[in-house]
Amino acid sequence: AQKWSDEDGKEAVVSTQSTGGCGDVAEYQMVFERYCALNKFHYVLLGLGNDGHTASHFQQSRTLAETPNFKHVEVDANVVSPKRMTISFDLINRSEWVSILVVGKEKREVIQSIKNGDVYPVSKVSNSQLTWFIDEVLL
Repeated sequence: AQKWSDEDGKEAVVSTQSTGGCGDVAEYQMVFERYCALNKFHYVLLGLGNDGHTASHFQQSRTLAETPNFKHVEVDANVVSPKRMTISFDLINRSEWVSILVVGKEKREVIQSIKNGDVYPVSKVSNSQLTWFIDEVLL
């Protein structure tokens, strides 16, 4: 179960049993709308995978269920936890600030490809307050 609470200490618990341990997207949406009156996050910190994925959005992800802000996706069966809950690109892009943290020399190829204009899932992040933090070994 996941626990949410607002500034006043009101709490809600979301079940994680209904969809392979990920929770129910409709339930997350309901709790999010109740506790996030502005319908956005203040800050989202993302990472970048070697293949250009972010927030469990992979090139070949398959959407199992979705709401305006949340998605239940199934990624490559060869990865740990192939069924995942994630937030939508719309919610990421509505957030007040977004940062993408990129570390490790194994990301060099994907960073160079992005700089050359290649499109990856992370390319869908288009927040006006987007900041990339890139390991200096990649520059």
